[in-house]
Amino acid sequence: MDTLKLVPRLELEQLSIGFGKKAILSNITLAIKPGELIALIGPNGSGKTTLLKTIGGLLKPLIGAVMLDGRNITLMGKREKALKISLLFQGATSDWGFTVEELVTQGRFPHHGFFKSSAAQNTKQTAALDKDIVEKAIRSTGLSGFEHRVVTELSGGEFQRVLIARAMSQESGLLLLDEPANNLDPKYQYMVMNLVRSMTAFGRVAIVSLHDLNLASLYADRVMLVGKGGLVAMGRPGEVLREDILEAVFGIPLVIAPHVHNPHIQAVFPPLPDIPERPV
Repeated sequence: MDTLKLVPRLELEQLSIGFGKKAILSNITLAIKPGELIALIGPNGSGKTTLLKTIGGLLKPLIGAVMLDGRNITLMGKREKALKISLLFQGATSDWGFTVEELVTQGRFPHHGFFKSSAAQNTKQTAALDKDIVEKAIRSTGLSGFEHRVVTELSGGEFQRVLIARAMSQESGLLLLDEPANNLDPKYQYMVMNLVRSMTAFGRVAIVSLHDLNLASLYADRVMLVGKGGLVAMGRPGEVLREDILEAVFGIPLVIAPHVHNPHIQAVFPPLPDIPERPV
């Protein structure tokens, strides 16, 4: 996917988010550089999904602004946002009998219009480009051979990869992914994170919410830790994934140690269980 031309600038300005008048997270101000992969971590219910939806323009901020390329996200139309932002949220389903190829092709709709196929509305050259992008997204997510499978017949993990392929085919500059490794076995967890990492190499920004702190340590340029109503810490993995910071937020004494293959990477371990040791 090397056709990306847009290098996005994302800024959160004194952002407070929530529902009604109740703020979940308050006073978040930060700038995210082109090419960065940000791991968004925090306890369940801390506001990670709400923050992603607000950045993506699905929810309006209570206070402050989300600025993308110098423009307030709330002033953008639906198509403009779709061209600039790819969204993937937990619990997505499809009750329609789309094939894998058809669903992934939907990622191209913002480039040509939502109600006409790209092939019908554009030149043969453009249609060929769309087809190539879709095929590459399918291949990159390990879905070759699934093109004509109906998505309602797929497993949860397979469907998750289809949604990631659709986000790839959209070729937007900002990726907002809520637990993209959810429902995936270890092989595909690392495949997905490798894909996201490679996509930022062309200048994209990716914000990925994760429960697996080891994935955050391995892949993130910076880690964004939210909890207790605000931004607790933001920095490189080694600056945020610290025992004192994590215990204060998650309420459990996690253990940080150097990765066995690279002492500059943090590995996160749970405490040993309080049960009798297994016999040797």
